[in-house]
Amino acid sequence: MAQMPGRTIFAPVSKEDPKHGRWILPLVVLALVLFTWTFVNNLPAAETPLATTTEAVDRTTTTAPPEETTTTTSLAPEIIAFAATLDELAAEAEGLQSTAQQINDEYPDTTGYGDTRDALSDLRVATSEFNDRVGALSEDNADSDLPEAAEEQWSDVITAAATMQLEADNMFDGLVNTSGSEKRLTALADYNIAAATFVQKLAEVKEAVMTPEETP
Repeated sequence: MAQMPGRTIFAPVSKEDPKHGRWILPLVVLALVLFTWTFVNNLPAAETPLATTTEAVDRTTTTAPPEETTTTTSLAPEIIAFAATLDELAAEAEGLQSTAQQINDEYPDTTGYGDTRDALSDLRVATSEFNDRVGALSEDNADSDLPEAAEEQWSDVITAAATMQLEADNMFDGLVNTSGSEKRLTALADYNIAAATFVQKLAEVKEAVMTPEETP
């Protein structure tokens, strides 16, 4: 039996590259790029959130100057004048006390007998005149000028002024007519106490007269 010649199953492949196929892929890529660009441009614009601004807070603490206040007083002119007189008397009492202390401190080491005697004599006169002025002021205000709350303190003021005069006399007598220094120095101590009491009680009287009484 004669053998049939063999059949070729696959056709021979052409070794030549078809020129029309090399542009397919670039065209596809270009189409995709164009589609993407068109799609993106047609998207709605995204909403931009408002920028958050932080304002700087001024933390400087400013203290306002105190407001000026005008104080009006309802005190009578004679009360104001009386209070001014009390201030003058207090200053005079302190001056007399300082003088008495200095006179006794300087004797006998610094100041001799004669000068100390004259100084204590002058102190007696000055203290006597001072007591007289306090007494005259008491008579001028004895009727109704002093408020009831100050009556007791004013009585102490009068007593203290009189005590100052008494002890000024005792200091002089202790130097001139008494041996030793005990009486003179004891009188000085009592003079100082009386002067301090005078100033303290005078301040209490002033506070009372300067405080308006409440009316029911």
